Amino acid sequence: MISLGQEQARVGPWRADGTVAFLVPVPGGGPASARFVRECLGALARQGYERVVTAALAPEEQQGFVEAGFGVREQLHLLVLDRATEVPAPPAKPRLRRARGRRKQGLLEVDTEAFEPFWRLDRAGLREALSATPRHRTRVLLGERGKVVGYAICGAAGPRGFVQRLAVLPELQGQGLGRRLLLDGVTWLRRVGTTQVAVNTQLGNAAALALYHQVGFRDEPDGLSVLSADLTRRALPR
Repeated sequence: MISLGQEQARVGPWRADGTVAFLVPVPGGGPASARFVRECLGALARQGYERVVTAALAPEEQQGFVEAGFGVREQLHLLVLDRATEVPAPPAKPRLRRARGRRKQGLLEVDTEAFEPFWRLDRAGLREALSATPRHRTRVLLGERGKVVGYAICGAAGPRGFVQRLAVLPELQGQGLGRRLLLDGVTWLRRVGTTQVAVNTQLGNAAALALYHQVGFRDEPDGLSVLSADLTRRALPR
């Protein structure tokens, strides 16, 4: 954790890469200031990191990072589902299970198959996803011999809900498994009192976009961005 006054950010290695840091502003204190971001850059450089990437940020959260020298690394669609939007009840089958014990390793194996290298979760990334919200729900789908073939992580923070991760093995996509996981997560998020659910996905991921639109999510016009900065070519505060 890095702090400056009321501003805070969580930090750690990005996807087990010891040269790249992951910087996540802690919500509650408003958008990060350029001064605070520069302090974070200095601290990360002194820890030996060569580059830093942020969590996905909304446009109003990016200004301090841009002023401190960050640029856009990835752009994402942002979609939301309002409480008033009617969604289908989740089907009873296939049955979903909790992600316990060895199933967590299977979850990570699905993630490796389903996502490009930049987006893949490692154990630290999984812990980050599970701790990002005060409440969360993780469910997996099992195939032959108990192998994990799909999973979803959803989180709730007060009235806001999030589909934090949704993945199915590529060879099983298009069979309704992702929809099963998504509807289960949305139903749980509404049951615990959220009034809006948000999800993001990469530009060009037509299959994911189609799934979210079918369930009732709508596009937010501005989207989100993952920002990045080089720590080896700048004068940083000490």
